[in-house]
Parts: sequence; C-alpha cells; structure tokens
Amino acid sequence: MRHLQTFVILAEGILISVLAGCETKPEQRHYPIQAEVVAVELPKKLIIVKHGDIPGLMPAMTMSYTIAKEAESLGPGDKISADLVVSSSNARIEKIVLLEKAKPNPTPAPSKADASLG
Repeated sequence: MRHLQTFVILAEGILISVLAGCETKPEQRHYPIQAEVVAVELPKKLIIVKHGDIPGLMPAMTMSYTIAKEAESLGPGDKISADLVVSSSNARIEKIVLLEKAKPNPTPAPSKADASLG
C-alpha cells in the first residue's frame, strides 16, 4: 500500500511539472500585405511601412513593425510583400519579399547660374 501511495504522489508530481512547463502560445493571425518601406531601423529590429487596407484588421496607414534579418537590404521607397503576424503581444512582419527596389534620386546637374557663381 505504501508503494502505491508513493507511486501516485510521484506520478502527480511529474504530471504537475509537465503541465507547468507547457506554455500556451498566444493566438496568432496572419495577413498578407503589400507596402512601401518608409524606414528601416536595424538596431531596433523595426521597419516602418506604409501599407494599404488589411481586410479584417485595419485601414491603410503607416506603422512600425518588428522585423527579422531579412530586411537588411531594404531602404526607403522599396515596395514589398510580406506576412503580417499579429498576436495579443505584438505585430511583426515575416517572409518579406522585395517587389520593386526604389529608384535612386539622380543628383541634378548644376545649372549655368551655379557654374558662374563658382
């Protein structure tokens, strides 16, 4: 009888330990987005984008989101598609795909008036 009690107490302890170690993951919802990059702040792991309407979530707006490494080559004006992952604790962008690289602003040629000043 004593062995049975010990076994039951041990089994309960193991069960409690296993259940305590299981964390429930917050519910995550995924939304495909297309956006234009406004800025990338790699040290803060943030990207600021201007996106269109996200049906079922929010209207078009400019927002910052947490990012992963895949944003290292992005810059202002780049057009992207991505997976917006929203949970109760945060919103982040994953699976970023560059759709169109921003065209560099050409430096205007000096005018004749500028040349005569020098």
